[in-house]
Amino acid sequence: MGFKKVNCKAEIDAELKKNPEMIKLAEEFDREYELIKKIVKVRKEMGLTQKDISEKSGLTQQMVSRIENVGHSPTLSNFMKYLTAIGLNIDIARKVKM
Repeated sequence: MGFKKVNCKAEIDAELKKNPEMIKLAEEFDREYELIKKIVKVRKEMGLTQKDISEKSGLTQQMVSRIENVGHSPTLSNFMKYLTAIGLNIDIARKVKM
């Protein structure tokens, strides 16, 4: 039996149209992914390694790696330790609806 060529984006879009709840989940995942990408970029721009963050934060290097891996969601406490080790703060902003 041969393989069927699949357009993954089209398949995902079709599923999202069928289930509006999936749209919320996809948006949450995208926000988390973008946040993780940004903090890893900042860490690298500062010339810091995961080991450096581990030593500054008290987290293990494995925990730092998991925070940077999109498949894992850290506890708020561990996330704050990571951010503090890099020298970042969290600002809360209200999302304006138009």
